[in-house]
Amino acid sequence: MKAFLKIALALVFSSLFFSCASSRFDSHFSPVYVTNTSKFAILSPNVSSEKIDTLQHMKAKFGEKEMEAEVYVISNTEQISMTILSEFGSTVANLFYDGVTLDLDSAIFPKSLKAEYLVADLQFCLYNPEILKSELSKIGVDFEISAESDESGNTTEKRILSKKGKPISKITKKYTRTAISSPALSEAEGTAEKSLSSIEYENTLRGYGYTLTTIE
Repeated sequence: MKAFLKIALALVFSSLFFSCASSRFDSHFSPVYVTNTSKFAILSPNVSSEKIDTLQHMKAKFGEKEMEAEVYVISNTEQISMTILSEFGSTVANLFYDGVTLDLDSAIFPKSLKAEYLVADLQFCLYNPEILKSELSKIGVDFEISAESDESGNTTEKRILSKKGKPISKITKKYTRTAISSPALSEAEGTAEKSLSSIEYENTLRGYGYTLTTIE
């Protein structure tokens, strides 16, 4: 794998997911500092509201540093997992979380990186908004969600985390309307569903972000 990928991945995830001096925290896992003073406990997968089991193209950016990689993402009510692949298709990093076990196995991420931070970012993107809003309010963080559709039926959903009016992170999810054909239905009776086509995550407080685009 190119040295650039190693350096970029380290830059994206090392200083971003730092550990602050922790106080008493009632959780089996380490706290995630959404801000320097607001500690979030990662949630159980059973509150996931999005089902993903696809290969994604990831673009990540930290400051002026950028990287790209293929990532296989699974998220459902049982687990969150990510497998990052090199340009040759070999696995360079694995993340797995099922509410009981949390594991990050990687030769490219710094040892100081806590897997909880990767899980939390994905949960902010994919988990039940009402539960997220409730849990984040307990630590003084506001959570807003909105959605709008275009004439073709495609939908854009936005999620914003902030504290006392100061932005923390912004999530933009795009859904594509897909027609479903069925021999039992006439063309006029056909139905359609919406599939998640991309996720854009931008953490304005820490100065990093990434985009996941579904590979068809």
